[in-house]
Amino acid sequence: MKKGFIGLVVVMVSMALLGLATPKAEAGNPVNFNVTVNVIHTLSVSYDPADVTAYATLGANIGGAAGQTTGGITITNDGSGLAETYSLNLTNPSGWTASTAADVDTYVLNAAFDADGTITWLAANHALTTSPVASSATKFAGDQTGLSVAYGAGRELWFQLVPPTSTAQTGTKSIIITITAQ
Repeated sequence: MKKGFIGLVVVMVSMALLGLATPKAEAGNPVNFNVTVNVIHTLSVSYDPADVTAYATLGANIGGAAGQTTGGITITNDGSGLAETYSLNLTNPSGWTASTAADVDTYVLNAAFDADGTITWLAANHALTTSPVASSATKFAGDQTGLSVAYGAGRELWFQLVPPTSTAQTGTKSIIITITAQ
């Protein structure tokens, strides 16, 4: 044990004598040095709770026509300065499954970014699934998109529900929508 300790001391003293153990001060006039800054951005998206209260209830008769929200829910890029692209997905309520075509216990929930809700709904471009899908020039697009949304900018998100053709389910169904900023 003593030999190992003495060897370590000899190495440390040798390094100090050679100037390897401590950095030397730079002399001069002026003196320059670098400060390193690690820039970290936060991606964040928010929604207006008043819009959800006012517009996120859809009424549709089973086997009947599709129902659209009566207003858009304001979605805002409130991150730390970067443009964001939104991915959307849903969580199925108990007993129902999302798809691109309605059927027994199968519904379609379409979503689109649009200023006034005059949307030509196409399941291929607007249907939500349980897997996150990124917005594009056509995906979830009306007259607005969720693609490269500028910092501080808002978009209006509208929904259309095509109800199941039939179901034995009763009561209220809640579909969870998830929007992720990328």
